[in-house]
Amino acid sequence: MFEIFKIKFSNIILLWLILIVFNEPVGAQFKLNGDASIINCKCYQLTPDMVNKAGSVWNINQIDLNQPFDYSFTVNLGCNNTSQWAGADGMVFALQPLNTSIGSSGGQMGLGGVSPSLGVYLDTYQNTAHGDIFNDHISINLDGDVIHTSTNNIAGPYDLGEIENCIAEPLRITWDPVATLLNVYYNNFLVLNYTGDIINNVFNGNPMVFWGFTASTGGASNFHQFCIDVPDLIIDSSNVIVESEKCNQENGSISGINVVGGISPYSWTWNTQNSLSLDTFNLNGGGFFLELTDGMGCIASHNFYVADLSGPEIDTSFVVIKNEDCGQENGAISNITVTSSADSIQFYWNNFLSDSLNISNLIADNYQLVVLDNNNCRDSSNFLLVDTNYHNISMNYNSVIMEPDEPIDFFQNSIDSSIINYWSFGDDSSSIEYEPTHIYKYPGDYTVCLIAANEYNCFDTSCLEITIFPSEIIIPNIFSPNNDLVNDKFVIYGINDLFDIKIYNRWGNIVFDQSPYENDWNGKSRNGKRLSEGQYYYILKNDQEDIKLNGSVMLVR
Repeated sequence: MFEIFKIKFSNIILLWLILIVFNEPVGAQFKLNGDASIINCKCYQLTPDMVNKAGSVWNINQIDLNQPFDYSFTVNLGCNNTSQWAGADGMVFALQPLNTSIGSSGGQMGLGGVSPSLGVYLDTYQNTAHGDIFNDHISINLDGDVIHTSTNNIAGPYDLGEIENCIAEPLRITWDPVATLLNVYYNNFLVLNYTGDIINNVFNGNPMVFWGFTASTGGASNFHQFCIDVPDLIIDSSNVIVESEKCNQENGSISGINVVGGISPYSWTWNTQNSLSLDTFNLNGGGFFLELTDGMGCIASHNFYVADLSGPEIDTSFVVIKNEDCGQENGAISNITVTSSADSIQFYWNNFLSDSLNISNLIADNYQLVVLDNNNCRDSSNFLLVDTNYHNISMNYNSVIMEPDEPIDFFQNSIDSSIINYWSFGDDSSSIEYEPTHIYKYPGDYTVCLIAANEYNCFDTSCLEITIFPSEIIIPNIFSPNNDLVNDKFVIYGINDLFDIKIYNRWGNIVFDQSPYENDWNGKSRNGKRLSEGQYYYILKNDQEDIKLNGSVMLVR
């Protein structure tokens, strides 16, 4: 248990920090760097007992050296003391104007090379190159220079004996700007002092500095810890007056709370919400959690309960709101519960008396439930139903060739999925597939429509126009009906069942005709007689599409 940094109040100022805004986060007064960690709101560890570690802790608010300070801490420099070189390296109380991210490793105890700076060095390792004495010692050094023979060594070193003893020992540092006197006390003994104008001689006329601790380890190690002593923060509720809420009028209150101990400024929250006053009013019945934070980031808390005297209470924790689906008047509000200690209660929906808390067959609108008890206490709750779940679709298609007998893939787009699908293709055919493939038999302009519905039975319709272009008609000029299975029939490509044909011999006599032409003339006459080789003439017509083609074809065997 660390006995910690006793901050003393000089004649005008709370010395160790200038605490600012209310409701700072816990620990927000200090910036931790490197391997430093927080033990509690008053104690910090600068390094663990591990080699090659470094850490620093800086107060984020600068102090004014034109004002006096009197800082009291306890410091614990670890337990490794079995030999002269078992533990290392030490820790520093430091002042510097630069920033709150400073720290370094090794034998310079975390402040090496920081300029300008003033440090009170607690050195637990004898570095002969630094001019260290045999025992653990303390000194005041400037600008991160730990050489004791340097002009930057302005006080000490003072022999502390063995301080790596697992004991948290007092460290006190005072500054008198009038006398320009800096005193250092260890274990309640004055061990160092320095008289000098540190504002001008050290910090170049700048009185605003950060204060903090640094520490480091190298090839040898120890943990390094410091603590700050402030009175424990207590919420005194011995004179608290709690007024119950009556009739659900938000008229409960908690007052008469006192704060004992801690360091100002204080901030507090009621049920995690910031408040400007410890007394709180206009409360509903229920539990209230007060959390108090002082200037050190230490926290005290207390639970209070404000009784709810009668009055109905609407509980919508598990309410089920069914919105109207695309104008179907099928909205509903259900699963509301009401608690009341009264003898009787009544329900009003939009000012109409109802025998049920659940209502249905609703349109999109605002709805208010009022619950009134026999004491004329009431509660109300508002609900909004919207008209939603409309099904909005669009459609399109993919096709390589827009001609008869070629497949066309139709597809749809929508935010939600279509459960019901009805496609009409404009040629007296339809499909109920989600995304069908369709083949048109004839060229022409077609209106394709999709009527689709989602899972809420909301329908939408989308249509588009497509054009099927006539196929290219390719008519051969020779065929050989000799039963060799090659070119045995007069096959015309690109026709449909609207075409008829007439075949004439060279004397103008019809030898074959067919309507519609099925691409199966095999060189025989209408009565099945085998025709002789030679030139024949055809007339190919499609009256519906106004097509008439004629020409000749050579029949060879």
